[in-house]
Amino acid sequence: MFTVHTADSAPAGSAAALTALRQRIGVGPNLAASMAGSPTLISGFVALQQVLRDSTLTGAEREVIGLTVRDENACRWSMAAHSVFADGNGVPGDVVEALRAGKPLPDPRLHTLHEFTATLLRTRGHVSAEQTDALRAASFDTEQMLEVIAQTAYTSMANWVANLADPPLDEAFRPREWSP
Repeated sequence: MFTVHTADSAPAGSAAALTALRQRIGVGPNLAASMAGSPTLISGFVALQQVLRDSTLTGAEREVIGLTVRDENACRWSMAAHSVFADGNGVPGDVVEALRAGKPLPDPRLHTLHEFTATLLRTRGHVSAEQTDALRAASFDTEQMLEVIAQTAYTSMANWVANLADPPLDEAFRPREWSP
């Protein structure tokens, strides 16, 4: 069993990261509170989240990646959370629903991003030149391609913790709860 920590119950090295996360996003998700059992994990998670928010990828693009990674890692907790985050970052409803249903995305540019991300995970980074060319043709540059890797790693880390720790779904994410 994994403890869902508060800033008061977390190890000393985790409290600051939990507090920073709560201040930044307005909630301290149970997933992050579960990560707080390791100051290294929660501090790295929160730092990488901040860096990714300042990337050249839009919030909507990051959430398409998040939902794609969630699908590849079979993470129920993250489906609900990233659906809420996608809604809040302006991802069109039909795109979110396609991602939740495992269907092709109606937006060709976001579909290319989705396919690249899924291939990145499935092939462990051995993506073909054709797929990198397709991503470039969809107006993603080299910097953004590398940022896709960072977002994929960040979301995978969160998915793996959610799959291992099985934290309770936060109230804020319950409207987008999902079951396969």
